[in-house]
Order: sequence, then structure tokens, then C-alpha cells
Amino acid sequence: MEFQWDPVDQPTEPSATAAWSGRGLLQAVLSCAGWLLLIPAWWLAETPVLVGSFVGWWISLLAVVFAVLVSTAAILIACVRRSWGVAVVSLCLAAAAFVVVSRQDSQVYPVDYRYRLHRAALAELAQDYRAGRLNDGLTLPSDLRSLCPSGFAYASQTELFVQLWQNRRHESGTGLAYFADPPTEKSVVNTADGDQGYPRREVGDGWWWVA
Repeated sequence: MEFQWDPVDQPTEPSATAAWSGRGLLQAVLSCAGWLLLIPAWWLAETPVLVGSFVGWWISLLAVVFAVLVSTAAILIACVRRSWGVAVVSLCLAAAAFVVVSRQDSQVYPVDYRYRLHRAALAELAQDYRAGRLNDGLTLPSDLRSLCPSGFAYASQTELFVQLWQNRRHESGTGLAYFADPPTEKSVVNTADGDQGYPRREVGDGWWWVA
């Protein structure tokens, strides 16, 4: 005797449409969203409002941890639900986001913004330097204190340097330098107590980013 099973009772495999439901798409987006959030997190870590490389270092670290946790959780949840298509796409998106973020230089892009923000004050400082009114150890004016939270700045016969960033041990730094003569590939600038940098590119009005 043959029994005809009711089609309703027969087990069915999840369809591709079900796998790519709103929840699946959300998981795929979250897998890379954490990595892309690193870019504004790095920018915020280096803005003058947050003053200090120590605070910026912790913000950057927490952003990396958040990106890893969100990406890993999204992929694991997709695997547990046997949504292999979502898992593969999430992994690919996370890898692509990681590549994009790794190509971003967290020091370069904020430099232009910070320079434009303090352009007038830096122009006055360069004018005083050309006039010979600046000595070796500089006391920066109040409108430049937010640009240089560490207060590390100096004027020599060859350049005027204002530090933008340094690590928590004060052994590495970057900044802006104004040169008496156009810099060359061999130009060296003291960027921190234990570090030296080189002019990378001109940001405007004779000021160069040094790292």
C-alpha cells in the first residue's frame, strides 16, 4: 500500500530568498560596518577636542576591538543559522573593508583639516619666524594650543616646527614645519624627544607635513 504524504508535511530546504531575508542582509552589512567605522574613529582620535595621544590611542584600540567583534559575530551567527551564502558574503565584505581601512593613513587626512582650521594663526607664526622674533623654545599662542596639545614646538635656523601628535612615551611624533629654505630629501626635523622625521608633502603657505 502506498501512502501519499501531504506536501505540507514534507521537510523543505530553506530557499535562497529566505537566506537573503532582511536579517541576512543586516548581518552582511554589520560584518563590514565595524571596519568602516574605524575611519571616523581615527579622525576623532586625532582632533584637538580630544586632546592627547593617550585618549586617542584608547579610542583607536576600542574601535579595532569593536570592528573585530561585530564582524566575527555576524559571520558566526550566519554559520549557526546555516546561512552559508550570508556567511561567505559577510566574510568577503569584512575582508574588503579591512583592505580599505588598512590603506587609510590615519595621520595624513586630518592634517589638511587641522591646517585649514588654524591657517591664520600658523601664517602669523611663520611671519614672526621670518622676522626673527621667535627663539628656540616656543610658547605657542592660545589659538594654537588645541593644534599642539603637547606644547612641543621650536624654532631653529633652518625650520619652525609645531608638533601635531606624539605617542604616549614621547618617543615618536609628527607635525607641521615651516622651512627657511625649501626642504630637500635630506632635510631632517626633530619631531619628538627621541624621533626625527622628514618632510612628506606641502600642505600650504610653505608649511609641510613632517613624519
